[in-house]
Amino acid sequence: MSEYQRGSEWRRWDLHVHTPGTIKNDKYTGSSIEEKWNTFYTDITTYIGDGTDIARNVVALGITDYLSVENYKKVLIDNRLPATVKLVLPNVEMRMYPLSKQSGINIHFLFDPAIVNDLDDRFFSQMSITYGGRTYTATKSQLIQLGRAVSSSVVDEDDAYKIGVGQFIPSFDSIKSIFDKDADLREKVIIVVSNGSNDGVTGAANHSCYFDSSSRVSDFDATRQAIYQFADAIFSANQNDIDYFLGKRADSPDKVIQKCGSLMPCIHGCDAHENSKIFEPDQKRYCWIKADPTFNGLKQVLYEPEQRVRISELIPEQKPDYYVIDRIEFKDTDFQTQPVVFNDKLTCIIGGKSTGKSILLHNLALAIDKKQVEEKISITNTNTKVVDKLKVYWADGSISSDASNDTIHKIVYIPQTYLNRLTDEKEEKTEIDSIIENIVLNNQVVKKVYEETKEAIKAYKPELDKAIYDLLEKHRELGEIDSKRKELGNKPGIEAEINKLRAQKEQLSKALSLSENDIKSYDEAVSKVSQLTRQITDLTNEIDNINAISSLVVAKDIDYPFSKNTMTEINQVISKAIEAANEVWLSAKKTIIENINVIKLQKEKELSGYIQTQESLHDRVQGNKAIIELTDKIKLESEKLGKLIEMDNQFKEISKRANVLLEQVVDSMAFYAKQHKKYADAVNGNTDLSTDDLVFSVGYPFRKEAFLEKLKHIIDNRTLKKIINLDDFSAEDYSKQNVYSIVTKILSGELPLVKNNTVESALRIILADWYNTTYSVKMDGDTIDVMSPGKKALVLLKLLISLANSKCPILIDQPEDDLDNRSIFDDLIPFIKSKKKDRQIIVVTHNANIVLGSDAEEVIIANQNGKNSPNKEYRFEYRSGSIEDDKPVMGADGSPESGILNSQGVQQHICDILEGGKKAFDLRKQKYRI
Repeated sequence: MSEYQRGSEWRRWDLHVHTPGTIKNDKYTGSSIEEKWNTFYTDITTYIGDGTDIARNVVALGITDYLSVENYKKVLIDNRLPATVKLVLPNVEMRMYPLSKQSGINIHFLFDPAIVNDLDDRFFSQMSITYGGRTYTATKSQLIQLGRAVSSSVVDEDDAYKIGVGQFIPSFDSIKSIFDKDADLREKVIIVVSNGSNDGVTGAANHSCYFDSSSRVSDFDATRQAIYQFADAIFSANQNDIDYFLGKRADSPDKVIQKCGSLMPCIHGCDAHENSKIFEPDQKRYCWIKADPTFNGLKQVLYEPEQRVRISELIPEQKPDYYVIDRIEFKDTDFQTQPVVFNDKLTCIIGGKSTGKSILLHNLALAIDKKQVEEKISITNTNTKVVDKLKVYWADGSISSDASNDTIHKIVYIPQTYLNRLTDEKEEKTEIDSIIENIVLNNQVVKKVYEETKEAIKAYKPELDKAIYDLLEKHRELGEIDSKRKELGNKPGIEAEINKLRAQKEQLSKALSLSENDIKSYDEAVSKVSQLTRQITDLTNEIDNINAISSLVVAKDIDYPFSKNTMTEINQVISKAIEAANEVWLSAKKTIIENINVIKLQKEKELSGYIQTQESLHDRVQGNKAIIELTDKIKLESEKLGKLIEMDNQFKEISKRANVLLEQVVDSMAFYAKQHKKYADAVNGNTDLSTDDLVFSVGYPFRKEAFLEKLKHIIDNRTLKKIINLDDFSAEDYSKQNVYSIVTKILSGELPLVKNNTVESALRIILADWYNTTYSVKMDGDTIDVMSPGKKALVLLKLLISLANSKCPILIDQPEDDLDNRSIFDDLIPFIKSKKKDRQIIVVTHNANIVLGSDAEEVIIANQNGKNSPNKEYRFEYRSGSIEDDKPVMGADGSPESGILNSQGVQQHICDILEGGKKAFDLRKQKYRI
């Protein structure tokens, strides 16, 4: 089993620790060297404890001494460091010319422990200085001789050695030449220079030479730049230094690379020379390195100088445990029983075809959010093996499984080809629209307007339905009146008939000695008696109706959520208002009835007079049957004329109300447009919505195709084409004038409806909300509809990740299938590197650049047992580790464990499995270098 299955994690490193017996400035406690060492080990053990305190668990040490690795070797031989210390490196410190402010420039050589026994031959003996006409190397015996040459009175060997070390300050060029001649040695060392003004490179010469574009050119610029280009890293915890060497200050990254040869990491150590300083640098500026505690792990800070090292008191980039998937365990006989663990940052799952990569990711997602997975794979039409017996463990101890129906944890799952499938959708409202909508609704201001407009439309629909119903009811009433008018006849015809009958009656009356005035008086009396009787009846009914009204004002329910006290106060106000209003009504009612009675009495008086006239002439008129018959006919026609006039008045009044209702229902299109515009303005005018270089916008286009399709199904097409041009119909044609015309023609019957459609259903369809809320997103000035497929897929990826509005894990299956190479390099990799700091990301990929360019903290290699790729025991097995893992998994006997996954390091698997893997490693090493 690999020791660091979870890959690169933030751990405390201290690469600058002097020990008892250090050649210079040994202030460790103890009366003897043995006692000093005992106290040294005790203090380290006490400080680290059992290793559970992350802030005190120092896993890697740089045992430092001047021109010596003897104390480093002693630490290894003593083997008294806590077991939690996984790496001890030899740190050779020395000075070199040119001079800094107080001494030679301070430089450190962190060597690969594997070559420590070769250093006398390959390093110390290759350095030399000349003193008194003789050349001395940096071996211990030569340094003792140098010390005695400098101070002939010194007899003690240790004293002479210390003097020799102090005097041995070679030139920069001579040191550089050692590594120029021994390329393998250069690969096995990390060279670190101090950047302090007393012993650092910026202190060279007269200290006026600083790396700042605004400084004047110095005679020492070339030397200083040569030293930085020779070095790999800087010993400094100063934030200005950290920022400068990452290209974040006066000089751009390209300028820093030009001057220094590369962007450079700043590392730090306690520089302890006494017990109280062990692992405690000033201001608790601890050095955190995200790597396996191996020499190769340390080298990763050179390739990712910003991502892999941090100077701070607290561990960087911590995530809440409830947002981190810790591991997955299989109980299926096809799968290994050993858990597959995940890094809390970026985990990449790689492997050949059908090796179980997607199976792992798919079932991981399925156990956490089955509904989301099933919805998304229904779009991609993928079919992945489902493993029934598994559990997903979270860092907070909670468990997800298919049986548990997890409703607590969230993930964003993006299956293979899902992004491209989304871009293929052609519906009016696509999944992309839904994604953007959910994102913009995370903004509370926008959400409030959205809910207001939705509620307004919801409340308006029943009002519109009632208006349509009332409109149809009025048209039904108009139809009934019109039908009755036709039954009665037309007004000019009736009037002509009355005149004709009166003429006939007049002629007969003359023959009966009835004067013309008698006939007119009788006819008028008959007509007036009928008319006044009807009017008096109407007035009597009016008085009864008024008496029936006891109260004109009633309370209305209030829907707003007021407190109990406020509601009580409001109800009191309403009660008083109603009481006052009704008192006014009672007083007014009496007056109104009195006024009606005045009119009624006048009508009754007139009626009495006409009855007397009618009765006085009745006997004479009755004497002639023809006159009687004519009189009855005139009376009948007069009644018909009265009814017709009354119906005409009713028709006019109902028509006015119908026209108001017609305007009201046709105005629905304006109402809907207003609500959609209100929401669109809230989104388009909100500057807080931009995220990850994405700018959101909302439109509300007219749904032309859907509208026309509905029209064709409810209105006879031959007649419809006479009203509107279906072929050239545009959004501009969806106007009030055209809708008004269609509605009126349907009401009048000029536009026949297709079978099984009613006027009411037709109007409800035509007057519905025909605006569609559409969403768009813009990146780098391009809207999503004009983006290349790769860029469009990247935008969708950003949208899906933004959608969660949380820090939940992100699971992506082969995003490179949806992206082009440029999008991967220019956009996806920087996006992943940025997001993994605060989101756990697990990616299945066959693209080496995603793994290495994104500096994956963990790589999981998947394998299915086969003839040429045998597993140790199970059909599907997984092995995990860091990019820097370059060793096979060793068994108890010191040989690699069986199975192809254990036969070599993660690094070698990446090169073998991923196309361009070795080239990607080379690119990664040179990414921030000349």
